[in-house]
Amino acid sequence: MDSPTPRQAAKRQHIISVATDMFLTDGYSGVSIDAIVTKTGGSKRTVYSYFGDKEGLFTAIIESLSAEHVSPLMHMDLRQEPLHDALSIISNVFLNVVLSPRTLALHRIIVAEALRAPEAARSFFDAAPATAYKCLAEYFTWAQENELIRPGDSHARAKIYLDALTGDLQLRCLLGLAKRPSKTEKDHLVAEAISIFTRGLSPV
Repeated sequence: MDSPTPRQAAKRQHIISVATDMFLTDGYSGVSIDAIVTKTGGSKRTVYSYFGDKEGLFTAIIESLSAEHVSPLMHMDLRQEPLHDALSIISNVFLNVVLSPRTLALHRIIVAEALRAPEAARSFFDAAPATAYKCLAEYFTWAQENELIRPGDSHARAKIYLDALTGDLQLRCLLGLAKRPSKTEKDHLVAEAISIFTRGLSPV
């Protein structure tokens, strides 16, 4: 809607907030516009006027959740940090983001509904994964320019490093085969990844 009033903006956000919990609990197919209206009040016409349809509401929810989850990564500047410290900082922030219960629930829905709602899937990917890759790639580029690491493809390195961190832990959590890993488990994984990367990227 163009130039919504404060009341309209508040109503729209209320719908998003209530529907978010419903989607995360029951999945996309388990939630209907009728059920959302029952919990939020108002009418189906109001929901359609704000979001167009159920898919539009779902996309708005994904955008809202993605912005919420990616916030710790968006304002991170690793430049001036030694390689070990930079990797440690982004590793812990990234793991906390991708392994949070809400992010895992969101990830499951996105995978299930990606073909039905490609815009929502793109919003999700452009948030946490793409933002984290970009942040680390920018650091690697800076480190190369300052001869702290050997030359190479910064974007490829960022993807390899962060994907190595999340692969096993994230998959087990997504499949319900494990609970959120302990601090000890995460610290051990981060330490090993940093050890391998710092040796591999050493300029000498």
